Order: sequence, then C-alpha cells, then structure tokens
Amino acid sequence: MQPKNQIIFPDYSNNNLGIISSLLRYYNIPCATPSISELDDELASKKYRNVVMVLMDAMGSRILEKNLSTDSFLRRNLRKELTAVYPCTTVCVTSSFFSGLQPVSHSWLAWSLYFKEWKQVIDLFPYRDSFTGDLIDRNEKNVLDFMNFDPILPKIEESTQGSVKIHCVFTDIARPRLVDLAGKYLTKIGSFESLLQTTLEKSREPGDHFIFSYYKSPDDLLHKNGLTHPEVSEFLENIDRLFAEYADQFEDTLMIITADHGMQDINNHFYLNSVQPLNELLRNFPAGDPRAKFLYVHPGREDAFAERFKREFGNEFLLFSQDEFLSKKMLGEGRMHPKVKDFLGDFIACGIGNSDILFAPDGFRPPKEFNGHHAGLTAEEMFVPLILVK
Repeated sequence: MQPKNQIIFPDYSNNNLGIISSLLRYYNIPCATPSISELDDELASKKYRNVVMVLMDAMGSRILEKNLSTDSFLRRNLRKELTAVYPCTTVCVTSSFFSGLQPVSHSWLAWSLYFKEWKQVIDLFPYRDSFTGDLIDRNEKNVLDFMNFDPILPKIEESTQGSVKIHCVFTDIARPRLVDLAGKYLTKIGSFESLLQTTLEKSREPGDHFIFSYYKSPDDLLHKNGLTHPEVSEFLENIDRLFAEYADQFEDTLMIITADHGMQDINNHFYLNSVQPLNELLRNFPAGDPRAKFLYVHPGREDAFAERFKREFGNEFLLFSQDEFLSKKMLGEGRMHPKVKDFLGDFIACGIGNSDILFAPDGFRPPKEFNGHHAGLTAEEMFVPLILVK
C-alpha cells in the first residue's frame, strides 16, 4: 500500500545543520557536515557587518505553503528547501545547531530519553520526569555528566578574537537548556515584534555581530490547532508583514530565516500501554517523541514485537531495529556518542501517517494529545526553509 503522505529521509548533504556549517566556515571554524553552497556564496559575496540567524520553531516550508501566498515576503525570499536533522524535534535540532554536530555525535535525540543509570525517562529541556512531571535536581542527576558538548558560540568568539560580538535573542519561555546554551550572550524578549526590534538594536551597536534569534512559534500554535487553523494563518501573516517591515531597517546585514522542523496534522492517538500484546513485551517505559518512539523490548522477544507492531501500526509508522536505523544513517555520520545506542533502545517507530504513539501507565499524569506534532518522516515535518534577506 502506498503511504498517504510523502516520506522524506534526512539528507545530511542538504540539511538545516548545513546552515551552521556555512556560518562556522565563514568564521574559519571547521565543521564535518557539508555547508549550504547558496549560503556560502552569499556570505562570500561581501563582508557583512551583521549576520543574523532567526530560528522560528516549527515553521517548516510546507507550513508556509499551506498558510501564505506565493507573493508573501517569506516565500518570495525562499532560497532553498532543506531537510531537518533527525529526529526532527527541537531538542535534537537545536543541539545540532549549538554543537555543530550531527545527532549521532551529540546524542540529544529527543524530548524524552531513557537513562539506564537511573532507570528513568527524562524530559531533557525542562528537566523533569517524563511520567510524573516532577522537576529533577541537577545536582543529584545531571545528564551533562554523560552528554555535554563544546558549543559553537565561544568558538566563534575565539576564532574572531572577540571582534565579532555575539548575541542570542530568545523568546522568554525558552527552556532551561536553551537558556544555558545561550549563556552570557542571552537577551530575553516577549513578543515577536520585540524579537525583531531587539535584534535590530543589537545590529546597530558598533562593530561586527553574529545574532542568533529564536522564537517559540508557530510550534505552540501548531501543536494546539494543527497546520491550517485560522490562528496559525493569522500568526504567519502577521510575522510575514513584520519581517517585511523590519528588513529594510537593517543595514549591512544578511538575515538567515529558517526552522528546526515542520509539523504534521494528527488525527489519531495510539496508547501503547493499551495494546496489551505489545505492552507486555516492553522491558521499560518507552522514550523519544510521539512520532519517533524509542522502544525497549524483552530479550528474545524482538521478532514477536516487530510482527505485532506492524500488524497494529504498519500503515502509520515505519519500524526500524536499532541496527537498521543506524545503518541508514538516520542520525548522520561521524563519531558515535557512547549513549546513542542506550537511548535508541531496540526499535524506533517513525511516523509516516497522521497518528502518534502515547504511553500512559496507571497512576501517572496523562500525556498531552496534540492536534499537530513532529519528529516523523513526512514532508510536512522534514522540510524546512532557507530564507535569505539582505
């Protein structure tokens, strides 16, 4: 049976991490991931005093197509369509952006990861237990003991000997992990217009600048409403207008606008704990994201699990064994982080339909049922824009 959605696998030669590679190349810092030639050419065309990267959470290129006209500012300035790193979820993609590493090397693979050391599934960015919601004391359990990395921002500062001033302008609800990564460079803002205004003010300060601006939407609106709700369209039309209004006010600036991932409409929620023929084969709670689920199966029961899973969910998910997933280079190439295999478990279920997989064990808080979600392999989730404005 042909899948009803177009399936897109990550292409690390044409990838949103390539934006970071181009920027690192511009600042004379080596990076293993191929850069984006169109961006390289633009950066080489002149010495920009300001390089501004605006990351719009979940503003995939197919989201723009569904909500904005072809003559909109953002679509007019679309230079290229890229795939997202995989899994296409904010934790994974922003970790690649801040590290310059492909996911196989940084291991921040999902919103929730299972730590065998503590026998616990942890939501990484808010740092809480995935099933109770209780915040975790980092002094007692610190994931950075296993999965820290050298961020790119100090590397840019060092490579340019401080001649390029670095700023992070982030939405005020940025998760603790993003706040930590931005560190001393961080300025928090509220509205989207305040993001553009603050970014503009930073660009007008004396000297050269690299400014990394991040806004929470349309991710929050898409989760709540799905892809084409009037609230989503209104937001995108508004930011399109504001981008156009502010673009002319920037001087000697290259603005790079992109997204970490897109989003897919969800019309069905599978509760894995309610599918007893599968649940009984799990050796601990699953982790990952609802459309990129990491599953841990009792030894010797792998074949039975795969057969039962495909019977239950075969039209909605692709099921990969860990070996298959890694051999397809879904996480990219390079040195494999020692935690990757622990985190992936025995099987990875990747969404290709319009369903997600939730898990609600008795006695724990219920998971949220979103109308839009990401981390699957559809074009709506995997394609992101490279928009260049100068």
